[in-house]
Amino acid sequence: MSFSKFCCCAIGAGIAMLALIGIGIGIGTAGGMAVEGIARQPEAEDAIKRALIFCVILPELFLALLAFTVSILIIFLCLIKRKEPPC
Repeated sequence: MSFSKFCCCAIGAGIAMLALIGIGIGIGTAGGMAVEGIARQPEAEDAIKRALIFCVILPELFLALLAFTVSILIIFLCLIKRKEPPC
């Protein structure tokens, strides 16, 4: 495998991991709003915590795990497939 092909695979894996930036921003915003909501209405703390956990677990589980898996697959498939494709 040529060095440039591996570099392209590494760049593709890095682009797949860019999805984590948006997930981090979203989870941070949700956490900040939850803390603000608890500060305004302390009696609604349990309902806010339940909603926050639900809103944090779904993106983390599905999107972040998917982006991580795709990037790992890109790297390993490029390393396993050492033959150059026929032109």
